[in-house]
Amino acid sequence: MGEYTYTTIAIEPGQSPRISVSLLGNDSLRVLTCTSAENAAQVSVTQGEVHVSITPIDNSAVTAADVRSARELAGAFAAYAVRVEQLHQQHTVSSSGDSSGSDGSECGA
Repeated sequence: MGEYTYTTIAIEPGQSPRISVSLLGNDSLRVLTCTSAENAAQVSVTQGEVHVSITPIDNSAVTAADVRSARELAGAFAAYAVRVEQLHQQHTVSSSGDSSGSDGSECGA
């Protein structure tokens, strides 16, 4: 399967629209951080023409909620990295003849 990005927009009567963007790929996916003292704290995720930036609302008045969100984001990225490393290892092992199964855990938001 090649690299690609897709967007889903769900609009249901009486509800707010839900927009989901999925970035699927490896070499074209970039994650950049801007943390220099003269700039805003920012994380950017890009793939092709899709660009997502995450930053506090007001860098001159960062709140405890901003810190909490940043820590949740860091934890999510760390957990994602661990799981991708596990999947890579399973693929590498299964390619050499050993077949490992899924760990059975559920994905949750």
